[in-house]
Amino acid sequence: MRGVTDPAEAWQEFCTALLAAGERITGGGYPTEPVDRAEGFRHLGRLAVMALQSHVEFGNVDFPAFHRYDDDAVKWGGPNVDNQYLRARIDPTGEYRVVGDVTGVRDLIVSTHEGDMALEQYGVYAERQLSELAVDPDGTLAITLGGPERADLNWLPLDPAASIVMIRVYVADWSGDGLPWFDIARTDGAAGLAPRLDPDQFATDLTAAGTWVDRSVQYWRNYLEDSPVRGLVNRLSPPRGAAGGSDRIQYGAGWWELAPNETLAVELPDPGADYWSVQLYSSPWFESLDVRNRVNSASSATIAPDDDGTIRIAVGATDPGIAGWLDTEGRHTGMVSYRIIGATRAVTPTAVVVTDAPPWPARATFTASDRAEQIRVRRAGLARRFHR
Repeated sequence: MRGVTDPAEAWQEFCTALLAAGERITGGGYPTEPVDRAEGFRHLGRLAVMALQSHVEFGNVDFPAFHRYDDDAVKWGGPNVDNQYLRARIDPTGEYRVVGDVTGVRDLIVSTHEGDMALEQYGVYAERQLSELAVDPDGTLAITLGGPERADLNWLPLDPAASIVMIRVYVADWSGDGLPWFDIARTDGAAGLAPRLDPDQFATDLTAAGTWVDRSVQYWRNYLEDSPVRGLVNRLSPPRGAAGGSDRIQYGAGWWELAPNETLAVELPDPGADYWSVQLYSSPWFESLDVRNRVNSASSATIAPDDDGTIRIAVGATDPGIAGWLDTEGRHTGMVSYRIIGATRAVTPTAVVVTDAPPWPARATFTASDRAEQIRVRRAGLARRFHR
C-alpha cells in the first residue's frame, strides 16, 4: 500500500479489516451465547488497541520507544499475569541502546523476535536473563542491540529477521517486586528531531495493523483448538517449550470441563524453580480472566508447597475455602496453564475432578473475609503495576 497518501483510504481499509474480523466471530466455529459473543467483540477491541499501538504509535524504528501490552486490560495470546510486557520495533540493520533501572526487580528476560506468532513469525533470537547481564551498583542496566560484535555481556546481536525487542519483567509479588523503566534509542542513525507523520508510512502501518487484528482473531482460536493439549480434559501435560516463546520457560496445560459443583484438584510437586505459576484462560479468546476482581492465578510468590512438598491448587466455580483456589467465573470450560522457570527437578502435575472441596491434608479454613482481603491486595497490586 506504500505510495497511497490518502489517510481516509488507509482508515477505510483498516475498518474493513476490523469488520472482517468481526464477521469471523459471528461465523461458524465460535461460541454463540450472548456473553461469549460479547467477550468476542471485547477481544476484537483489545486486539485493535494492541495493533494500533504496535504498528502505528510505536512503529518508528528510527525513533523507537517501548510500549506496554498484555496488562490487565489489553490481553491476547495467553499472557502471564505476573509479567510486565514491553516491546519496541527495531531495524535489524541498526544499532540501539536500551537503558533502564532494574532496582528490586525479581527477574527479567530480554529477547529479540522475528515478529508475532499470529503472522507465523516464530523466530526467537538473542536472549538474556537478568542474571546473565551486568548491572551497575545503582541498578542501571544498559544493553546494546546490534552493531559490531563485541565482548560484552550486555551486547545482543540482531538477526537479519529480527523486528522486535521484548522485555518480560517478572512481578510475582505484585505488591513488592521492582517495577523498572526502560528507554531505547537508535545510535547509528542521523541525529536530530523525529519527522512529522509521513502519510505513506501511516498508510502502510495502518494496513499492517488491520492485517494483524484479522489474523490474530483466527490464529489464537486455531491455536487453542489445534493445541496438542486440547484433548487433555481435566488433565495437564508435562512441561515443554513453546514455539515463539522463551527457551528458558517450560509450559504445560490442559482443559477444565466442570459442572458447577465440581472442582479440579491440581497437585504439582515442587519443582524447586526460580518461578512457577498456574493460571486460567478463556476459550477461544486465550485471554487471562478477570484479574482485577477475582483470583485466577497463583505463583511461587503467593502459594507455598504443603509440608510434603506438593503445590495444591483447586480450580472451580465454588470457593472451597482454601487459599489456593482459582475462580473459573462459572465457565464450564477453559484452559489451565502453568509456567516454570529454572526448575531443579523435572515434575508433571496431576489433576482429578472432585465434588466440592478437594480431599487434601487439613489446613486452616480460608474465610470469605480472607478472600476479600486477597482480592483487595491483588487489586492494589494491579493499581501499582499499571495505573499509577
